[in-house]
Amino acid sequence: MAFDAKIAPLLEVASTLKINAVTADTGPPVSLTISLAGFSGAVTRSAELSAD
Repeated sequence: MAFDAKIAPLLEVASTLKINAVTADTGPPVSLTISLAGFSGAVTRSAELSAD
């Protein structure tokens, strides 16, 4: 999964990420809800580490 520069700021302020997918073997849809708690802090820390 990849996110472009327009999506990253939205993920930093969102609380959850909802993904709809299809299983590869049998094909039924699967809905996932992923918490984004801590995502903003992780992005900030990654930028700090990359700057060194």
